[in-house]
Amino acid sequence: MKKAALFLIACVASATILAGCGGGSSSSSDDADGGATSRTISGTATAPAGAVAFQEAPSVFELALNVLIPPAHAAITGLDPVGGATVELLRVDNAGNPVGEVLAETVTSITGDYRLTLPEGVNLAGNLIVRITGTGTEMRAQVVDQAVNINPVSEFVLRKFIEEGADLDQLVVTDVVTLSGKVDTFDLTAGNDLSDMLAKLDQEVGEFVEQQVAVIKEQPGDADSVTGDYRSAAFSLGLHDSDNDNFGTFANDMWRGQFDFADGGGNTVAITLEGEESAYSNFSGMSVATGSIYYETDIDTESENLSGTLTDSGILSIEGAFEEEINGDNAFRYPSVIYNLQQVRNTGLFFLLSQEAAVRYGTTDTNGDEEPDALDPNDRRGDEVFRALEVFARSPSGMSDSDLSGAFGRVFLETYAQTGVIELQTEVNVVTFNGDGTFDYGDASGHRVGLESNGSTYQTLSETGSTGDAINVSADGDIISAGTEDGQPVPTDGFINDTFDFIAFAETENNENIWAQFNKTLMVKLPDSAPDVSGKRYRLMLLSVALDGVGNGSSDIEMINSQFNSYINLTSNTAGTLNGSFTLVEKTGLGGDMVVEQDTVDEPLTASIAANGATTLTLADQDGSNIMEGFFNQDASLGVFTTRWVPQGGDPNELGLVVLIDVTE
Repeated sequence: MKKAALFLIACVASATILAGCGGGSSSSSDDADGGATSRTISGTATAPAGAVAFQEAPSVFELALNVLIPPAHAAITGLDPVGGATVELLRVDNAGNPVGEVLAETVTSITGDYRLTLPEGVNLAGNLIVRITGTGTEMRAQVVDQAVNINPVSEFVLRKFIEEGADLDQLVVTDVVTLSGKVDTFDLTAGNDLSDMLAKLDQEVGEFVEQQVAVIKEQPGDADSVTGDYRSAAFSLGLHDSDNDNFGTFANDMWRGQFDFADGGGNTVAITLEGEESAYSNFSGMSVATGSIYYETDIDTESENLSGTLTDSGILSIEGAFEEEINGDNAFRYPSVIYNLQQVRNTGLFFLLSQEAAVRYGTTDTNGDEEPDALDPNDRRGDEVFRALEVFARSPSGMSDSDLSGAFGRVFLETYAQTGVIELQTEVNVVTFNGDGTFDYGDASGHRVGLESNGSTYQTLSETGSTGDAINVSADGDIISAGTEDGQPVPTDGFINDTFDFIAFAETENNENIWAQFNKTLMVKLPDSAPDVSGKRYRLMLLSVALDGVGNGSSDIEMINSQFNSYINLTSNTAGTLNGSFTLVEKTGLGGDMVVEQDTVDEPLTASIAANGATTLTLADQDGSNIMEGFFNQDASLGVFTTRWVPQGGDPNELGLVVLIDVTE
């Protein structure tokens, strides 16, 4: 895991959540365990232009897409006090519907302030709310602290708990209160229409809130069950821009880490990052036709201690802290972020799709020594957005050649860049390990898309397999070499998990600063017969890039990722649905400014599953088809796939990787 930056909606959410949950001070936390030792709650009711009733109005919640993090500290603006409104205290069910009678009520002052006494026996809880109502609408807040502000964000957070199926009365009140964030780390501006404001909140901060709700609503997991030594491998894609300066970057980052997971007590996992190797390149310039490559590698042997929270559904949640960093003439702002790793059921195998972003600033000299020592909030220089697919696998001990045997399904993604060219390539094939330190590499098929000076390109790929290639694996699952070249073993960077049924490679190569390529391989051991996936629900992790147009500045470069609560639900071995949200980061030309959009999908798909687990999933509409081609493992708890988008009547222009993890309840 690598905190290079922060997902753009995470920084918005971290700016707002505490405001929605009653503020961050929580000085009256003696009731944090739900006991009613103190009987009074208070807060302030605010709404856009002071209106609780919905009104049609333009520009109700403005958040410039290129302002990922604010140039200076600023509170939410545009929210006015709601004076003279009746505040009701009541219980709700898990759908948000009132249960029983109103327990108490009061009226807000002209400044929107209110104070209300809890009745005897009524404790702080996630299903205890205060609400104010207007014409055809209401605004609510969960009473999980003695300071409870009622505003659009509190309503938004409650709705997310409801949408995600949380058992409201079982929520730990302190978990709700401490949803990460500070209201003064992001500039949010409200308008006059509460309905549109809630919709915009969902667009901008919904993903971050959902990731936290996914953890808060679950029961604790058993940290001892995931202890051990782990290896990780991450494949990262990035886009950078320079504010209105027609200069940008297509970036790749790859890192391989070694971790120790220990039982921290209860459902806490004590995580130690013991070391990390990384490689980074950026292809930057005004256009693909004129861009140039920068490439560097690094080895970091310093350890770092982290803490994760494990749920019984296999989510391992790690929180990164807000940071600001000075690097020469540039400074970077990294607000806090939540990393949710999803466990493959009952294994030491986790996957993470991190969604990060940062803002780049100039620096200033605050002490007169002619050396930059602080971020200059008035010198905003550009945005940097990253997406990374990372796998964590528990290492074996005492592994021998005989432990690695059987057929594995392989999926592969590669990026390549040099002046005048950006390319992506995917491959799919079967690799059979013979249990004696050799393997047979099956015939491979694939696709390549590119962006060149004179236009976009596409070609299909095929590769003839080979037999009897040597593989050298250490006793702890580290793959030292695979195959030969000119009679010599080919060094490689990969690893095998502790149950010998999953393999990952993460490799990079460059020719000085002329070209660079990065590739990611995932492999799962295949079943002997087609697995039954009927009724299974899979968390979807998708990372892809689309390339279109010509490379002289008029091209489109688009980075696409699924959000955390995106799922494929299979009703049979031939049909299912995809339900989820996707973030699209797009720029026109290498040097263009980034635009961020979101797309929600709830569509049927078809499935074809062969006897060896080879699978094709197809989502088709009038515009084209998303085709996911890959493999399910032996019990269909994990699937790995390549993905491509094929426009109607055209060639593919988008390639990527997909991981499906069974989360069926």
